[in-house]
Order: sequence, then structure tokens, then C-alpha cells
Amino acid sequence: MNNMTQALILLLAGFLVVFVVLILLIIVVSLYSNIISGIQKKRHKTAVEEPEEKISKPGNLAPIVREEPDDDEIPDEIIAVIAAAVDAVYGSKPHKIKTVKRSRTSRSAWARAGLADNTRPF
Repeated sequence: MNNMTQALILLLAGFLVVFVVLILLIIVVSLYSNIISGIQKKRHKTAVEEPEEKISKPGNLAPIVREEPDDDEIPDEIIAVIAAAVDAVYGSKPHKIKTVKRSRTSRSAWARAGLADNTRPF
């Protein structure tokens, strides 16, 4: 065999190895995705079957104590939405919202640039 045929055989063998490994990676990732979605479906199914445990009865709710309203006060509707979002994230895990505060609105230019850089879509 001359050098050109050896180089061609080596090139084809390299391509074959790369594509076989890529196909194996695709199979592993798709299997992992199917396993995770199956687990999430089971969790969702059990959460749907037991909604009575999650819903609080009106007698179990703590009274809302309101102090004098501030101009920085967060409306009750916004607090309810935040509470619903926290409940959606944590689900059946025990959780408690202690306070809801507005974030600082005065950020430095560096902080705004960092926030924009870290939250930019891909």
C-alpha cells in the first residue's frame, strides 16, 4: 500500500469513529430525555390525583394584618401572583413566604451591564 491509500483509510476510519460516537451520544441523550419526561409525567399524575391536600381551607388561613399604606407598597394582587409562582415552583414541598420587598431600582452602570449580559438570550 502506498501512502495515499493509507491516508485515505485513516481518514475514513476517523470519520467512521466520529459519526459512531455522535450517534451513540444522540441515543444516550434521547434515552435520558425519555426517562426524565416519564418521571415528570408520574409526578404530575400524582399531583393531579391529590389536589385536595394542597388546597388550604378558609379556616386554616392566617389573618392578613395591614399596616398603614406606603407609596412603595406592593399591591395585594402582585403578592398573590408571587405566592402562586412560588407555589408552582415548590409544589408539595413545604415553603413559606416571609416578606415581599421591592428590589433596588438604582443600579450602577456596571451592574446594569452585567445584568444585561447574563440575561441575554442565546
